[in-house]
Amino acid sequence: MIQEPQRKSALQESSFGQRRDSFWLRIGWYVVMIVLSWVGNVAAIDLYEIQIYSSQTTPVQQLTVELHSNSILRATGHRAKEELRPYEVHETLEATYGLTAHIELGQYLCTAKFANDDYNYAGSRTKLHFGIGNAEGWPVAVGGNIELGYMRRQAEENPLSVEVRPIVEKRFGKLWLVGDFAFEKALNGPGAHDGITFAPSGMISYALLPWLTPALEYYGELGAIRHFSRGPAQQHFLVPTLNVELLPQLELNVGVGIGVTRASNGTFLKSIIGWTF
Repeated sequence: MIQEPQRKSALQESSFGQRRDSFWLRIGWYVVMIVLSWVGNVAAIDLYEIQIYSSQTTPVQQLTVELHSNSILRATGHRAKEELRPYEVHETLEATYGLTAHIELGQYLCTAKFANDDYNYAGSRTKLHFGIGNAEGWPVAVGGNIELGYMRRQAEENPLSVEVRPIVEKRFGKLWLVGDFAFEKALNGPGAHDGITFAPSGMISYALLPWLTPALEYYGELGAIRHFSRGPAQQHFLVPTLNVELLPQLELNVGVGIGVTRASNGTFLKSIIGWTF
């Protein structure tokens, strides 16, 4: 039986944790609202990082390093070739450090092999990713990702951009559902006055084995939120993937993306190899 002083101490600790989580959640959404008060536009599917963000973050004072490799295998039709830039290869090195139990800070170094060119530095990005809640115990876990991109013009038509990505997540035993709702804008370049764009993505996965989790990922690009692009001009990709965890600190994600609209009429190959130190 818990004595009265112990019960008070437990209640105080729980109340403090709830207030702390609520504080960081409010901070995150305040930043979302500030950014969404601007205007802008960015490119379609992000070939430097094709990844679903969950509410989970890197453990405190630990470092995770990931290598993202993405390439367009095929693009059919003039619109798809213009949007997808086939035969380019994109390699991105990402380092993420856990600042607190709910917040991580990340830095990207992006490289690419452009058509008829050698590998070159493509630019960098900085992100602040946060998550709150238990995806199994809570109705939903929530989070967000705020990312600033500063790329070379050869790599991105709009070299300076910002992304704000609210995240929702839920687990039902071995079944895992994640939804990302990215709002993107350009700070300079041709798209700087075109309006905020909306790029939803999501994942449904099932833990088939302790080390193997098949998943179906989705990535979309609907265009400016004040006037969404017409259906054929939108990009929608379905991506069957495999997640392999042979070691606790090792992450391996591989998938093939299949476009289902005229603007995304193509196929890409994606992979992520990560290690947590």
